[in-house]
Amino acid sequence: MADPTSADNTRLVPLWRNISFTLMWTSTAASGFGDRMIMLSAWALMGGMVVGRDDSSAVQAATQFFFFLPYIFFSLPGGWLADRLPRKWLLLSCDEARGLILLVAFYAVASATGPANIPENHHWKVFLALAAIGTFAAVFNPTRNAIIPQIIPPVQLQSANAVILVINVIASMIGMVVGGWVIQADQAVSVRHGLLMGALFYLISGTFFAFLRPIEPNSRYEKPEARSFSQAGQYILCHRGVVILIGLGVLVWSSAAAVTSGIPGVVKAHYDLHGDDLKNLFTSLSAVIGLGLLAGAGMMVLIKTRKESSVLMLASLAAVGAWVLIFVYIPWQSATYLSAFCIGLFGNVVIITVITLLQTMTPNYVRGRVMGINSMVNTIFSVATYFMIWRLPSADRNILLALKILGIGLILAGTWGLYRVLTRGPLPGRLTNLLWRLDRLFCLIWHRLEVVGREHIPASGPVILASNHTSALDPFLIQAGTKRLIHWVMLKRYQLSILAPVWRAIKPVALERTGTDAVKIRQVVTILKQGEVIGLFPEGGLQRTKRELKPLEPGIGVIARRSNAMIVPVWVEGTPLSNSMLVHLFKPSSSRVVFGRPYRPEPDMNASQITEQLRDKLVELSATCQAGSTAPNCKVDQSDQQRLDTQGV
Repeated sequence: MADPTSADNTRLVPLWRNISFTLMWTSTAASGFGDRMIMLSAWALMGGMVVGRDDSSAVQAATQFFFFLPYIFFSLPGGWLADRLPRKWLLLSCDEARGLILLVAFYAVASATGPANIPENHHWKVFLALAAIGTFAAVFNPTRNAIIPQIIPPVQLQSANAVILVINVIASMIGMVVGGWVIQADQAVSVRHGLLMGALFYLISGTFFAFLRPIEPNSRYEKPEARSFSQAGQYILCHRGVVILIGLGVLVWSSAAAVTSGIPGVVKAHYDLHGDDLKNLFTSLSAVIGLGLLAGAGMMVLIKTRKESSVLMLASLAAVGAWVLIFVYIPWQSATYLSAFCIGLFGNVVIITVITLLQTMTPNYVRGRVMGINSMVNTIFSVATYFMIWRLPSADRNILLALKILGIGLILAGTWGLYRVLTRGPLPGRLTNLLWRLDRLFCLIWHRLEVVGREHIPASGPVILASNHTSALDPFLIQAGTKRLIHWVMLKRYQLSILAPVWRAIKPVALERTGTDAVKIRQVVTILKQGEVIGLFPEGGLQRTKRELKPLEPGIGVIARRSNAMIVPVWVEGTPLSNSMLVHLFKPSSSRVVFGRPYRPEPDMNASQITEQLRDKLVELSATCQAGSTAPNCKVDQSDQQRLDTQGV
């Protein structure tokens, strides 16, 4: 089997044809279904559905507390095992063990009759079963997160994580809905049915892991001697980005614990429901949150890119806070369902981004332990949240205040983080970095920008980026592909006064239409001699009716000769073909920018020769494009191509 992570692997297998990936998501889905069945069964057994109780939120929190408590103690050992043992067999063992535990629980309640709830002095049995299931889940999760990059290429990693979470959410929703139908507050036998269903899902699907075919990593990048917990901790502490991601994970999972535990309290406060009515609305809202998680995962699959994902992550964090406040404050059923959906949607964007970035930032030899530490830290705070709600007096009433504080805190954290990320970057000035990041988001998401050869742009010194000119979108795409500020050459009459702050930030080279060519060239050369990057479209106009490289204006040769700047040829393709500037910008596309190798013309070349050489370079780039794309906008004049072929280029 070819290594999907190899740079030499030019043929990318679609996710749906990756057998190991299919086995992974099916087994993960079964685990999600089984988890919902045990949690609903535990909630019923502990009396969370009993009419007249004012602590349904506390009972719900108690089930979550004992399920996730083992994560504190076993996530890190689970990550250590994931770095020491074959990961697929570890996954199989965890699922089979959970299935056996549910079978034991099934037989333990085999003789129960009457209402589903059991006496309080038997609650410890429920807690023990939850803790046992949670122990194997604590080993399962870091192992799964560690093995995914071994079966998925890096370019598909975000989509794969999103799909796995989509399937897991669907299975959890199905488990919640089916559990709501099967498990009844007044029928103990219904709990047995729920436990048996969960056990069978674990036992059957767990065997699928035996057929996984993970890729063994390149031994050159492995450090077999680095197997201790302390070394994993040192790796995290030495990488500030990993620390921040783990902190964000703590925040979102603690928030999830509060929201899921608080649903019964919010429902009671808004609609005064109890018993099966409370259970039905609880399961319905949980399913709607699941739909939101599903939508969030789908959105991340469509977005695809990992670049600038921190902006989406922080904006989504603030959005979660806003919808939590709506969930608590507005007692309209439509608002309740909508807010539950949006909490799931934006929450999953944060979750997927954190997981994907952690996987890509962490090398394989330490990935299991880093994921284990991440899971352990997240769970410590989640379990603490569940415990506090469980022991909270009059939990159904006081949980509302806690959720209000949580919503405000998430808004502040997300907004502050978003401001810091947007206004910091490689370009000079806060506004310049803000515009650059917004440009990247727009191009990467809306136009699905692919950038090739960005490493060819010199890190310093005068540079001319000379590109073919396909649309009004071109400057946005090219700037999004580089971390150096590009001073674009434009006419002053296009500098609208309403955008004055933008012009001050990006500092274009503004030329007067009435000026002589010599004056215009002198302005551009002056900027280049200051060590800046100039962006030029030497064709002198757009390719409005067809995508074909037009003759180049001679001024580019004069500028290059006088400035002695490096020239980087740039080829743009995939942009919308239209006469309308608005269509260029706002019609979705799959655009591509290719940066060629930098070069400096020979000193004895005249302006015409420099211009002709640049045209040849652009034709070379277009030929590369034609070799790897069937897009109709990747064309050059055939006489140019024949001339280069004759020269052996």
